[in-house]
Amino acid sequence: MKAIITLTKGGACLGYRLLKNMDNTVLYVNSKFIIKEDNIYPIKEKFSDFVSKLFNQYECLIFIMATGIVVRTIAPNIKDKKADPAILVLDEKGKNVISLLSGHIGGANEYTKHIAIILGANPVITTASDVNDSIAIDTLSMMIGGEIENFSDATKITAHIVNGEKVGIDSDIPINIPLPENIVYIKDHIKNCIGMIYITNKEKIKPIAIDQVIIRPKNIILGIGCRRRKSKEEILKAIDDCLEKLNISKKSIKHIATVDLKKDEKGLIEAAKELKIPLMIIAREEIKKVQDQFEGSEFVKKITGVGAVCEPVAYLSGKDGNFIQNKKKYDGITIAVFEEGDNNGNRSSRCKS
Repeated sequence: MKAIITLTKGGACLGYRLLKNMDNTVLYVNSKFIIKEDNIYPIKEKFSDFVSKLFNQYECLIFIMATGIVVRTIAPNIKDKKADPAILVLDEKGKNVISLLSGHIGGANEYTKHIAIILGANPVITTASDVNDSIAIDTLSMMIGGEIENFSDATKITAHIVNGEKVGIDSDIPINIPLPENIVYIKDHIKNCIGMIYITNKEKIKPIAIDQVIIRPKNIILGIGCRRRKSKEEILKAIDDCLEKLNISKKSIKHIATVDLKKDEKGLIEAAKELKIPLMIIAREEIKKVQDQFEGSEFVKKITGVGAVCEPVAYLSGKDGNFIQNKKKYDGITIAVFEEGDNNGNRSSRCKS
């Protein structure tokens, strides 16, 4: 959801025009210039208080006013590039659209380009990687749906890329996006590289003596079944034990999947919340269609109505890929680990055949 914010009559006119051309957007205007239409609201309180209230409610804030006002107003609310919303600034005539904050992760650069097309305006983007037709690590991570292990490392590698220095890339998944010429695919030999990009779900990788950054692809699905009233702590411990043996990073978990019978299981719900990942619920009717592909249990079938849980729920909730761990028991908890392929069905080189 996006919010357009303006205080003047000229800004309100431009805001109305922009609102009509953007989906999932609301407009906030000075109450003196408001018109009664859907998704248009008055600004009633002190402006700084108003912006503080809205700052974390929207993914993108589009200000139509002087840049100086915006900078001074948002300054107390800025916290972290991973959490701050995209901030854009437009002049009242709609001549320029400025990407002010969260250009990559927040998407401000893309919003700027989009609005510039709508208004026929000049997009003002100052991030070095965009100016130099290069790519930043946070942009690369976003494009593959990954998570950066360490943002300080990402900044160093992005600087090498923008400066035209040779950077190697070693990826466990196919990268179907164009990369600058100074990013080269390398498996082991890193001669002449000043930095390395690793795209991997492996928790531990071989240390090297040059700058490096790790991007975690979200391609691991945990299929979990458990006895009733298993605690969050017990489930998290089982997950830790499982992933440690497989050398898999928790940051690569896409979601946990379980059977509909467990949709209210407190321990599972809290474990997913602790890991900040979704809990996917799979209906038993769907499991019945594929359960014959997996080793079943009469005891489980008697309790749940299906012969297997953790393997079929992982399989059904994922894309093409393979199990890197079939059903394994952890004191009343069963876990299967499924590694997804990409949208084209390609699989990681570590998948079993």
